[in-house]
Amino acid sequence: MLVLFSGFVQASPITFSTVGLSVISEPGAIEKTGSVGGLAINIGIGNLSNSTGEISSEEWPVIAEVYTATWCENCLDSEDAVSEISTTREVEILHYHREYSEIRDPFGTEVGDDRWIARFGPTNVRATGGLERLPPAVVFNGEWLHSGSVAKGNGNLSDDYALSADIGSTLSLGDISASLSWTPNGDELNGTVDWSVSEEIHSMTMKYDIWDDSCSDQDSASITPILYVVEEIARDENGSNGLEFYPHVIRDIHELPWDSPANITLPEIWDGEDFRLVLVFDWEMKFISTECVEEIPVSGFLPTSGVVSILLILSLASIVIRKK
Repeated sequence: MLVLFSGFVQASPITFSTVGLSVISEPGAIEKTGSVGGLAINIGIGNLSNSTGEISSEEWPVIAEVYTATWCENCLDSEDAVSEISTTREVEILHYHREYSEIRDPFGTEVGDDRWIARFGPTNVRATGGLERLPPAVVFNGEWLHSGSVAKGNGNLSDDYALSADIGSTLSLGDISASLSWTPNGDELNGTVDWSVSEEIHSMTMKYDIWDDSCSDQDSASITPILYVVEEIARDENGSNGLEFYPHVIRDIHELPWDSPANITLPEIWDGEDFRLVLVFDWEMKFISTECVEEIPVSGFLPTSGVVSILLILSLASIVIRKK
């Protein structure tokens, strides 16, 4: 019986789960998403012409998307930690405020909550045990999500954030460049957004080829240009977490067309004259599983099926000899 059984022992397939915001989009597919860019210009209340000029991808900042609320006291710890790491590296900070079922925060937007749920909701559910949007949460480059305001490593919260920020994007950008400009149309709330990016962005691949093997096919990256309208400082005297002046408030989000400049109507400014436009490129790459037979060398204490057969046969012989 032992000898017969040993002939059917096979190596089990090795599987692993990824970190970051990878999702299973369909059977046999893994989808990796992220964001790059973060090119930004200040336009006052919409009446200032401005342009970034061509900026190399080597100079693009880390994008930090923060989910917060004016009543959330421990959100301040997360926001302070993001601000701290931005003193030693280029970071473009974007604050989402709650909108759905929210009665205390005046800065929330439906487009902001929709975007957060669509891109980060499934990961937030896993991180919080069931909630798609729970402040505080911070996502770096659209890939690495931190939920809560307690450090997970041996250091402090800033150390955790710095680690994710310094990993950078897993999309290998190479030597490309992009630009962003704004021209008012004679009305403070209307203007034209023009932008450009090197064509090579459509052929970018992953830095880390953890799925790029003989058992999966890597599609080319799908790129979507996104424009954030941000109010750099907005005052709310009734904010119950005591901050009063709230930074980097997302007021609107637009998906930009590829083939032409876009006419944009800005929201009414909350206060001041400090609108900021931020251009981000969402990317999405899918890895499709293919049928293959891959020989995996086995090391350590787990033997191959052939070795198992030999050991079982020797064990059986040993038992028979002892009985004799």
